[in-house]
Amino acid sequence: MLDQAYQHFHAGRLDAAAKACQTVLNREPDNAEANHLLGVICFQQGDMAVARELLARAIATPLATPEMHNNYGGVLDTLGDSEAAVAAFNRALGARPNYPDALNNLGVALRELKRNDEAIEAFRRAVALQPDLAQAKANLRAAYRDVVPAWHFAMMDDRARNDAYEAAISRAVKGKRVLDIGTGAGLLAMLAARAGAAKVTTCEAVKLIADRAKEIVARNGLSDRITIIGKSSLDLALGRELPERSQVLITETFASGLISEGILPTIEHARENLLTEDAVVIPATASAMGYLAGGETLKGLLFVGNIKGFDLVPFNDFAPPSMGVLLDHFPHETLSDDVTLLRFDLKGKRFPMESRTVPVTVTRAGEAIGVVQWIKLELDALTSYDNRPSPEAPFNGHWTQILYRFPRPLRVNAGDVVPLSVKHNRTQISVDLIE
Repeated sequence: MLDQAYQHFHAGRLDAAAKACQTVLNREPDNAEANHLLGVICFQQGDMAVARELLARAIATPLATPEMHNNYGGVLDTLGDSEAAVAAFNRALGARPNYPDALNNLGVALRELKRNDEAIEAFRRAVALQPDLAQAKANLRAAYRDVVPAWHFAMMDDRARNDAYEAAISRAVKGKRVLDIGTGAGLLAMLAARAGAAKVTTCEAVKLIADRAKEIVARNGLSDRITIIGKSSLDLALGRELPERSQVLITETFASGLISEGILPTIEHARENLLTEDAVVIPATASAMGYLAGGETLKGLLFVGNIKGFDLVPFNDFAPPSMGVLLDHFPHETLSDDVTLLRFDLKGKRFPMESRTVPVTVTRAGEAIGVVQWIKLELDALTSYDNRPSPEAPFNGHWTQILYRFPRPLRVNAGDVVPLSVKHNRTQISVDLIE
């Protein structure tokens, strides 16, 4: 009867296969193979609760096979119990260590649990064991993208950014001990080594990226001058990872919102624990810049009014207070000169929370819907970089601008002064209209 069940199953006759399995189970309720096959059939038919019960019976017997544990894990993962699924896949691998399907499934569950390094290792092992396992290859590529977002490539190809950093680095590092925080692919560390740094130590919190950076540095013949550490800079210590304090700090741990990647605590820790008293920091300052913005197209992003004869204004209460937008080629009106919202001197040792009022003078009449914010990095006294929106700006696909929304559109005239409340809590900036 089991043979008939398998024949029906492989021929796609699931109902007939299920009936044959049930006949076996009527005689032998604990038959591992019948429970397993019927569980797989229920899984394919979408009856997850029954599939889980049947497969649990199958793996409870001494005759449980790696396939049974693997399929039980698949059901658990589909039901959202990824932790239990990982345990099931590991039981399958305990019985058969070189089991590509179980390794691939283990990687899927680990990825759902955000255990990216372990997921990638599982996918790599699956592909190594079975190079034609297409799903494992696709999952490995997807897991890599979890670690390195797509915008990272646009950032590395940003020529204006690269030129600015290279110019400042070349003026600062010759003969100096350099610490580079957030190595990524190792580009800034290699620029420092090429510019004549005595020694470059660079760190990367994501070990997978750190390992790949080591490969890239070796590929470029700089392994003897650059040391890569797979740790956050906050976990570095003098006398352990760093034999001496560094004389130059290079970092680009900035986000579109300027400080949301933890740059302020990073600088504080480095100043206190890793740098000489007179160390140069590149960039020297980091600023959030802004102007008042309006225009019907921009307004439509954040406000709703009368549409098709219906008043939808109450829905505006649900609008986001801010959003990231690439505004270079997005039609909008600039209603004020540029203003500095916040400026951080990175030579400082402490960056406490701050709240300030920024008055902005209107230069053009219109309807202000909020504030456009971008970032400006002064690499040193001679070189700066910013991503101010402009129709003539080169493509910048990594740092967007931030649009801070006013509670309501504000009609303004030239010469009016619009007061803004600008705050930061060390990791986030907020910009609000003072009414």
